[in-house]
Amino acid sequence: MISYRDTKFIYVEWKTYDGKLTHGYRCNDESLFKHVNTRSFGTKTLTEMHSQIDYYLDNAELHQEQRRLNDAGIAEYYANKRANGDNYTGD
Repeated sequence: MISYRDTKFIYVEWKTYDGKLTHGYRCNDESLFKHVNTRSFGTKTLTEMHSQIDYYLDNAELHQEQRRLNDAGIAEYYANKRANGDNYTGD
């Protein structure tokens, strides 16, 4: 387990479809994703991983507002459908 800015991630290796060994990093630290719908992401390099973690942490307020707007838009969409007699709930 590797840590950067109190966010945990791992180094992973795997074989590609043609048998070549490759590697990258995978993050699924739930504390990083509390303001977004993302649950994990991967990068090719350590620098990219640091940049992605920085992005999520440094833009928390933006992500909170985007999530609020997204949730409000979804609620309004279904409210309008129900108001027009459509009982579709997205299931």
